[in-house]
Amino acid sequence: MLGRVLAATALALSATVMAVYGVAGTSRLSGPILFSVSSTHGVHRDDLLIVACWVVCVAIAVMLILGGRHNSDR
Repeated sequence: MLGRVLAATALALSATVMAVYGVAGTSRLSGPILFSVSSTHGVHRDDLLIVACWVVCVAIAVMLILGGRHNSDR
């Protein structure tokens, strides 16, 4: 169980760090600005993909933790 929790924590933390770098960074591949947050910052099309991937990673991490508890009850 501890191994699952550590793996899930590592997955969630690394996904969060990569998502922050991906959203905060700029590149020519960012796509158009969907809406502006300020005069110099906005949400680009690729930010939505990054957030979607982050949600999937965190959901997998939660399933790792909850799946471990469910299997130990049997």
